[in-house]
Amino acid sequence: MSLGTKTMTSEGTVLTIAAYDGKYTGSLDSLAHLFDLEGSVVPYGRPPFSALEEALKVLELCADKYSTPRAAGKHLTVFVGRGTGTGVKPVLRLDIGIDERHAVATIVGEPPLYAHTATVDVNDDDDVAAIVRKVLTQL
Repeated sequence: MSLGTKTMTSEGTVLTIAAYDGKYTGSLDSLAHLFDLEGSVVPYGRPPFSALEEALKVLELCADKYSTPRAAGKHLTVFVGRGTGTGVKPVLRLDIGIDERHAVATIVGEPPLYAHTATVDVNDDDDVAAIVRKVLTQL
């Protein structure tokens, strides 16, 4: 499934979000692809959003128009990147663990960025995008 938003960026780069069901172990082979999302959000009157802030904004914009699959397992892997015209430059990865009612994420990126989010409550009716939004709001 590929979703999209209007591109509104002065830099010409588009944020990309790719979500997978499963735990990333260095290869995409064992992960089930859930959706791709591309879009950009440009703030007015303030510095540009960080990749995490922009990912949250893009997901919020898409929530009103699109639904995404529900997680089938206990792990989600979400890659956030920047479209470069010749491909996608990886920016960060969210490794999200889900139990019956909670989710927590580890964020891996560069320069060595490694952080954990607070635990968030999830509901049975939360799709993958809703879970990712909830995790990102804890940052």
